[in-house]
Amino acid sequence: MVGFSDFIESLYELRKEIATFRKVVLHAHSPHSFDWKSSGLNSKDAIQGWTKEELAFIEKIEKCDLDMLAITDHMKCKFACRFSTKKKNTELIILPGLELSIRPSPPWNKFRLHMLAIFPEKFSFEKASKIFPSDLPDEEDRTGKEEMKVKNVEEFVKNVHECGGLCIAAHIYTDRGVRRAFRQLGEDSITFYDPREKLTEEEEKRIADDFKPWILTAGFDAIEVGKYEDKEHYRWISDINGKKTSIPVLLTSDGHCVEDILNKDRFTHIKMTDVGYNDLEKAFKFPDTRIRFLKDLPDTPSPRILGMQISSGDGKGFFKDLKIAFSDNLTCLIGPRGSGKSTIIEAMRYLFGYNLTLDQITDGKDLSKKVRELQEATLTNCVIRLAFIGTDGELSILEATFDPKQDYVTRVYDKDGQDREISNIETSRRYPLRLFGWSEIETLGREAHRQRELLDRFIPDLHKKLEECREAKSSIIEKRARIESSIFKMSDIIARNRGEIKRYAEYKADFEKYNTPEVKALFTDFDDANAKLAILEKVRDNKEWSSIFEDIVKINMLRGIDDVLEEKSSKIKKWWIEKKLSLNIDNLQEDIRSHILKGQNIFKSLSEKLEIEIQLAKKEVIEANNAIREEISEEAAKKVLADLRRTARERLDRVERLRKEYYGEWNHFKSLLKEWREACIRVVDLKHEITGKRITQKEAIEAKLNQFKTEKMKITIDFKPGQDRSKFREYLEVGDFFSRDLHGNYKQKKWPEKVSKLCNPVELALAILGNKKEKLIKSFDSNYSQNSISFDEEMASLIVTTLYPLSKDEDAEINIVDIDRLSKIIKVAEIDWDDLVRILLNDLPVDHLSPGQRSSAMLPLIALAETAPLVIDQPEDNLDNRMVGKMLVDILAELKEKRQIIVATHNPNIVVSGDGEQVIVLDALSSHEGICKVSGSIDKQDIVGPVIDIMEGGKEAFLNRKRRYRLD
Repeated sequence: MVGFSDFIESLYELRKEIATFRKVVLHAHSPHSFDWKSSGLNSKDAIQGWTKEELAFIEKIEKCDLDMLAITDHMKCKFACRFSTKKKNTELIILPGLELSIRPSPPWNKFRLHMLAIFPEKFSFEKASKIFPSDLPDEEDRTGKEEMKVKNVEEFVKNVHECGGLCIAAHIYTDRGVRRAFRQLGEDSITFYDPREKLTEEEEKRIADDFKPWILTAGFDAIEVGKYEDKEHYRWISDINGKKTSIPVLLTSDGHCVEDILNKDRFTHIKMTDVGYNDLEKAFKFPDTRIRFLKDLPDTPSPRILGMQISSGDGKGFFKDLKIAFSDNLTCLIGPRGSGKSTIIEAMRYLFGYNLTLDQITDGKDLSKKVRELQEATLTNCVIRLAFIGTDGELSILEATFDPKQDYVTRVYDKDGQDREISNIETSRRYPLRLFGWSEIETLGREAHRQRELLDRFIPDLHKKLEECREAKSSIIEKRARIESSIFKMSDIIARNRGEIKRYAEYKADFEKYNTPEVKALFTDFDDANAKLAILEKVRDNKEWSSIFEDIVKINMLRGIDDVLEEKSSKIKKWWIEKKLSLNIDNLQEDIRSHILKGQNIFKSLSEKLEIEIQLAKKEVIEANNAIREEISEEAAKKVLADLRRTARERLDRVERLRKEYYGEWNHFKSLLKEWREACIRVVDLKHEITGKRITQKEAIEAKLNQFKTEKMKITIDFKPGQDRSKFREYLEVGDFFSRDLHGNYKQKKWPEKVSKLCNPVELALAILGNKKEKLIKSFDSNYSQNSISFDEEMASLIVTTLYPLSKDEDAEINIVDIDRLSKIIKVAEIDWDDLVRILLNDLPVDHLSPGQRSSAMLPLIALAETAPLVIDQPEDNLDNRMVGKMLVDILAELKEKRQIIVATHNPNIVVSGDGEQVIVLDALSSHEGICKVSGSIDKQDIVGPVIDIMEGGKEAFLNRKRRYRLD
């Protein structure tokens, strides 16, 4: 079995260049801190220069689930510096640092403040020690409770930076934190408050307003808070001296034992490409996208694509051998036009089977044709392979060889190459993907039903009800076929013997006329003998067993094998001879035939016995008939009467057999019709349930869609329960449901419009089939006009009476069905209807707006609906740059942590402001060949260069614009 280990391994290698969230603790103590929660450094025994307690600490730390740890002992850093340079059996990065106690000049001198200084990995103890004033004792003589007197906080922060480190305000809400101290400082920093005193709202607000600009200008690289909830109080973005400024907020660990340090709830998750001091420093510059707490991250991972490969089988595909990895967050495909960005997206479309629904995209520009032409031009004879990880963490490989004549050929394998035997990726729901090619987002704004489908994805578990409804609709269609089959059987019975069943009343009257009491007594034995004969013949005529035996005996498991083997190699023929012997097919088949022949012989014996009994019964009939003839042979009048009674009885029996058969089928028809009614009612009930779920979620969905709104953009949902009946109206207008002969000038009277607004298709069908015109006599206040429309009694009566399909045939004394009418009724119930749901932008339907406005309204809809990977080709199309910068980038930045996003783009705002974790730079060697030049996060310099060249027009053009805008 051929596995995919090499392919998967290569993707993981490429993913090393992707920025991802790393688990970080920047405030942790070692046994060298005075308040370490253990016995302290009592052991003086040293092993290769390390004490036993130091080695025990190191061993536990190196086994932890962390990517980066800063050791910040109180007023000490020698151990941290040594540990940072130690060769480790782990990829964990240790940063040396220390926790400093400082006492500023008045009025801050009442407070002993704690600050963290964090230095680069392998930073020397001598360099780190420069942060201390000369009057402090050497580290070996320090207790860790010492403090440093500084002129002010700002000067201290500056000093840390000059020493080569980052300065973090430690646990700012504790008694040793700057926020606690600042809270006790009033106006002009001279009025003090008793910590126990409760402040008024005005005082709290004034202190907060004073603290905000101070913390942003003091120079801190970050601040620490103690609780998740505290973070939101410090996520400011303020304009300080004409520059947008924010402060990174970290979750303090302040671990004084290994268990506290390794508490996952205290980790700060920081996005980095290469785990280290430099990437930590970069992350602090973009705290809004780079710093998260555990509660910010999804509880369960979303489904995601690891990466994909496109290989040309004959070298004629656009990519000869492209292999790319995707970030779990935001991946940007960039490159000049014609470099293959859309080819990658269209390869995904084909792989996931969305060519099957390609023709449903209607934009008036023949988009379906353009997509197929692009696929054929760039993917012919190419193998497309993709690694997908589901929500259960299971990895699957999706693989297809592009065939322009086939819309779906994808196979799904596990990582070892075992076929998962999934016939359709989309219906399996195991590999969800939402893909929007070029201009498809704008197209959504024109189609109300697709807007409704997207909105439905916001509603938990609604897809289950929708699936139930689809199954119920399918059941209606399936039952129609069975009902029509039953009607055809009844029609066939009526037509037999030239419609003799319709003479039943006549034949019955004839028989009753001739069947006088005297004649009836004469025929008693004859009638009994005929009844016995009829029963025995009925048993004999049930020949299913006989036919079953004959069919089974004819079965040959080896039939057609010679034809299959005819053109096969001698090797295959030899293999089959051996396989046939090992399976023992010939002998087993003979054994089966032998058992069947035994059963056939038993049945034959029974049949012979029945035939004897039938002959005896026939003899009894003859004898009874002879007895009658003998009795009346001398009386001509009695003979005539007996003969007429006999023939009347035969005619009546013949027709009664037909009527019995007919009513057997009629009862079957009624049971099918009952099932059909129940299925119809089930559809209506499910539609109501679906409507209810949509109504209850409407306001929540609107709020979600508007979380990124601008001043000129408000999205609302126009919801009219059950009123999307356009298909119903069209069917009534152009179909044959109404006819001019029966209903007059129904179009001029606007019957299709009225009926489709007043009731749904199932309500119409059930009202007619129930012969209940009162069900149709109801009023409806139109949402589309000021006038009320209604079913009047004349209109309702005419519809029901002309289309009611059931009646009584008085001659045959049977209930009959008008198949044409019933087919109309059943077919109309199959017409779909739904809630009328439309997206409004600033209270106007989006389908009435410009392409740009439609796109701006649709973007939140497609982006926020679910957690499946989202692939978009040029999402900035039809949007102005202001909308891209203000809305699209915010959506991507917020969303990418909850679902994987892959975009092909020409807009630098998406890559840079969106903080792309993976940027794939494509280029065209010619009009027929593309390559991936480089890939990696936006942190990488070899990515920044192409971004500037491709998306900014080059460094000179970028700097020229900067000068033009006077941004120096």
